[in-house]
Amino acid sequence: MSAVPPGDEAAPGEGVPEVAGVEAQPGQLMGLAGLLRAWRAAASQRLGRQITQKEIGVGAGRSERWYRLLESGANVRLERQHCEFIGEKLLLGRDELQALIFYSMGGAVSAGVAPGFESPTRRALQVLLDQQMPNPTWLLDARWNVIGYNEAMKSWCPWVMEPGANLLRWGLLSEEARKTFVDWPKHAVEYLAMLRFSMLRYPQEPELGALLTDITKDPYLANLWETRSEVTEARENFYYRVSLPEHDFKVVELESQTLFPASLPECRLVIMHWLPGDESEGTAGPAARPVVAEARSQHSAQPLPSQVTAPTAAEAAAYAGEGAVPLPIFSELHGAGCQLTYAPTTRTVIWATPQEDGRWDVAEVSPYTVIVRAPQVIYVEGASEEYKLLARAVLPLDPADAVQRIQSMTAHLRRRIELLEEVHGELWEANPRSFPIPGARSTKAHRPLWGANVNSADAAARATDWDVALGISASDQMGHMTGSMESVDIDIADMAQEFHFVHPSESDFQRAPVILRPLGEDSSAEQREAATAEVLDVIVERIGPPTLYGGGVAGPVIRWRDEHRTVLLDHGVGGLQLSVRRTAALEAKEKAEFENGKPDDPATYFSRLPYLWQLQSGIDVSTPLTVPVVPSAPDWQWLEESLKALLRAWWEQLPAQIGHDTAGFNIVPRGVRGTFVTLSVLCSRDDGVLLLVDDRAEPDGTPSAVMAGRGWHDRIMGWWQRDFYDLGAEGPAAAARMAVEEMRLRGVDSPAELAMAEVRCEGGGLLMLPGLALRV
Repeated sequence: MSAVPPGDEAAPGEGVPEVAGVEAQPGQLMGLAGLLRAWRAAASQRLGRQITQKEIGVGAGRSERWYRLLESGANVRLERQHCEFIGEKLLLGRDELQALIFYSMGGAVSAGVAPGFESPTRRALQVLLDQQMPNPTWLLDARWNVIGYNEAMKSWCPWVMEPGANLLRWGLLSEEARKTFVDWPKHAVEYLAMLRFSMLRYPQEPELGALLTDITKDPYLANLWETRSEVTEARENFYYRVSLPEHDFKVVELESQTLFPASLPECRLVIMHWLPGDESEGTAGPAARPVVAEARSQHSAQPLPSQVTAPTAAEAAAYAGEGAVPLPIFSELHGAGCQLTYAPTTRTVIWATPQEDGRWDVAEVSPYTVIVRAPQVIYVEGASEEYKLLARAVLPLDPADAVQRIQSMTAHLRRRIELLEEVHGELWEANPRSFPIPGARSTKAHRPLWGANVNSADAAARATDWDVALGISASDQMGHMTGSMESVDIDIADMAQEFHFVHPSESDFQRAPVILRPLGEDSSAEQREAATAEVLDVIVERIGPPTLYGGGVAGPVIRWRDEHRTVLLDHGVGGLQLSVRRTAALEAKEKAEFENGKPDDPATYFSRLPYLWQLQSGIDVSTPLTVPVVPSAPDWQWLEESLKALLRAWWEQLPAQIGHDTAGFNIVPRGVRGTFVTLSVLCSRDDGVLLLVDDRAEPDGTPSAVMAGRGWHDRIMGWWQRDFYDLGAEGPAAAARMAVEEMRLRGVDSPAELAMAEVRCEGGGLLMLPGLALRV
């Protein structure tokens, strides 16, 4: 770190220096120091001239160094007149100047805990919330937690009832928010601007710090936080365009007003109302009314009051009235311990959520809201009756009208499917090797095998309750064993989603893996790579990226893992296959395979290992998974076979799994010996296997003729390199042999003197090499 603070010439985004013996606090670049630099740059642009640090420091009655320290993040005294002068010079608005003044005072008085609901203040505010009906209205505390809401807000956004509901956490991190706001990126900028103000107002508030930490784990939001400088206390007269289930996903335009209650000045009360549309001429149309307003006009044995809580789950369900139907599967899918009950009289759903005080908060919502918030329900065994009950409640009461609505909806959906299949076909025709075969339809009459291996003769014996429930007979299955794979892609996604999101049955854990792509021993590396890439893309599109990429000599070993179950995509005897296994049992079995006694032939040993490499994906790999490892190589033959097995797996598997990223590691000596310093091993789709050896320890370098005689090609800044791209499938073996020979020529007596270091993947994640016979 530099000992001199950056001047006007410092580039935006430079690291925070140590200034006059004071080290800047972590995160200050994202705090006031970074904001001051951004504000100065923006003001300079608006004025058409450079505003210098000297101009502000001297103008404020201090010095250039004083202001330079301030922009560097040091703890500099800042008085009221300094804030006002800086605000004037940097053309700051009210909220920005207010944030600067809060900073000068060390922040506002710490935000206290909002009074409980039973307090007179909260009861009075709840009355105010209820009086805003039918406009959705809520109350937020200083940390952006939702602490109050009216019935319309509960109907629109059931997530507000969840314990710990927080507007900024929901608005910035949830997928639901990104789908709700038509122009979500604009809202993300606004939400971050409000978070900046809150953090400058309450700099010591740990809950805000934790919220920022979670938000900046998202790369897009982290970039916005570091590159934007907006500061906003509240969004006044802010306009929204939202798409909600309550409005059949029609885009509705809203305007919000923010009020600060005198009794709770740290909190804010936000009221939203609909803007008149072309059809309404000043009043909201029926699509904009909350479902509860319509429900109140119908007969109900037990009408809901405006603010509903219940002491027990049973009393909460009683609000559904006579003939109430519990919805246990939907309840589990919606999470947060909620309880959903269908109310036949009003054709609505009573949504109850447990609170920290043991009571249950109750709201009445549309069945449509419940369905669209849990789309995976259609894959859950036993959920069909609940789904059909709610679907019928969404349709008109009259059977003829309901049938007409269904026909209209299915015709529309059928046409959308046809158009998507046409686009799919056009994409496939443009590049047939890169995409699944078009024309796929998943039906009972035309469906790939799920219950047995493609080449198995006992398909009927392996059919499970899954196949029986779907009406798939053994003859249906066998009919697809030798046919084309045209319909397989949609079913692969369906099956992966079942395994990943739904609780598998015991028979699913025990069933044989399902062959997705038959691949014989005569299949080429290109065919195996294409099959892996195709299937992986289909699954990732449906359930997201895997927890662990990886593979062994036999082929890829890719996992979607949690502590209970692992969805496994790997290469079996018959080809590329998919299965679900209990995580503990699977990993115990694999650990035993690593620990079994080594056979005489190292090639056989490494070929039997369940995997040789794993890449733990994701941004946060601070908690690495533990994997078993092979023993250190006892001799050069073992090390060469270990390298050859790993590089052969990488050469075939990396392109399909990590694209154009490069994976690699270094082999280094454990002590000083000879002229060996480092040998780097890299592999990528573009270069294949690549070796580099550090030749700088040799005086004047090893003669070029000698290195060329060993097979090395080019010398670059003291390193010799060799790629094996031209050797194709023989490249990994040649690279392993050459690496061992080079280390021996440079004075290494045995593999015991070596270690691996800097194991890495350029695209991120944690790369592990349990099959490489070297110690770390």
